[in-house]
Amino acid sequence: MAGSAIGLMGFMHTVYTRRLPDVPLIPLLYPNFGKEERDVILFMNNAFRDIKDPFVQITDDPAKADYLLLAHNFSTLRKRSAYVAEFEALSKKHEKKVIVFWHGDRDDRVPLSNAIVFRTSIYGHSMRPEEIAMPAYSEDLLQGELLQMRKKSEVLTVGFCGWADYRSLRNRFGTYVQNAAVDAQAFLSSKPILRARRKGLSFRRAAIASLRFHDTVRTNFIIRSSYSGHKNTINMDPEIARREYRDNMLQSDLALCVKGDGNFSYRFYEALSLGRIPLLINTDCVLPFADKIDYDAFILRVPFQDIAKLPERVGEWWKRLSDEGFVGMQKQAREVYERYLAVPAFLRKMTDSHFIQNDYRVTATQ
Repeated sequence: MAGSAIGLMGFMHTVYTRRLPDVPLIPLLYPNFGKEERDVILFMNNAFRDIKDPFVQITDDPAKADYLLLAHNFSTLRKRSAYVAEFEALSKKHEKKVIVFWHGDRDDRVPLSNAIVFRTSIYGHSMRPEEIAMPAYSEDLLQGELLQMRKKSEVLTVGFCGWADYRSLRNRFGTYVQNAAVDAQAFLSSKPILRARRKGLSFRRAAIASLRFHDTVRTNFIIRSSYSGHKNTINMDPEIARREYRDNMLQSDLALCVKGDGNFSYRFYEALSLGRIPLLINTDCVLPFADKIDYDAFILRVPFQDIAKLPERVGEWWKRLSDEGFVGMQKQAREVYERYLAVPAFLRKMTDSHFIQNDYRVTATQ
């Protein structure tokens, strides 16, 4: 699928790019042009605090570049057709690939004929050959502290702190309508996997309802009626919200991780940063470096189709897990995060010619 694309990326040293005024840069270019502050998505600035040394060299001559690079996240370029067309023309003229970052919820195609697209939201059933999964720009919640290890108890604790309640009647109705449209498409096309595109809020609510009041699981849930990671939706003090969120993970054995509107979860990476084991509701997810990382060694995946059986699945897994195995999973979660999934680590890996091989493959998780 994306093998040839990522293989070429391993030899990237020099890129041609062009900045647009008043449009945020991609973090890959922070060392070259200066770090920018992002105020809308709360706490995201902390994800970039360790970015210092350049990942790429920049040339003003596209003929001398290994790759062409869009300087801005593609979500900010959807109405900048002239800018995108310029890179399309340069790509054809110089026979060079265009590198694109799309950190966001959408998963529609990038309209470039010769692109390598790093994106957060990918569904395995519709993944395109040019697409490569990237981690969310998430904060390292360990914050330089020592890893807090949990010991295995008789009954495991599943934690969740976040948006899992309708914020209004309109939100409830809109969710029902969107889910009905997704279900109808899945039925008419005879492709049940399309139901993975239902609203993340619905999967979150279903998972929480399944786990509550069950003898095999102890729940540690803080349910909110709005998204606390965005300046325009949070309805409480951001520092208090963040402290509760972090403490909730530290006080749980498993962190319930479910997609949002896009098919990815900030919580998944934040849990790993704390050495916590994600309980990932698998909505046909594609995870970064899937051929390099044995995710099942330190996370627990349950298909979205099995949410009703979640307590049984989790309880059986917990019974089979040894005390040493539980400790080992926590350590490995943090180690993999540090090596591959923290923002600086990911950007370094994707531009490291010694790491990326020509036989790289990215596959959907099953």
